[in-house]
Amino acid sequence: MKYNAETFARVCAVISEELGCSVTEITSETTAEDVNGWDSLAHARLIMALEDTLGVRFPGEKLFELDCIDDLVSLADEALKLTKESTHDLA
Repeated sequence: MKYNAETFARVCAVISEELGCSVTEITSETTAEDVNGWDSLAHARLIMALEDTLGVRFPGEKLFELDCIDDLVSLADEALKLTKESTHDLA
């Protein structure tokens, strides 16, 4: 999938901070099973931290479709685009 490199870096930084892993360990193919401590509770905290950091809200139904970091970054890009469009519409 195509995604913004800046979004990838921001998502990786949040993952690193929340889960205590190195950013260099995270690739687009990384899954929750690849990261020590990434369980369902950590996933919920991670999603909330990403929403706060990026200033977006993820559609709940889409959160169950995430298989790897690539999917998460693509979802973040989509949410950022929708947020930007809705902010633009309000101006």
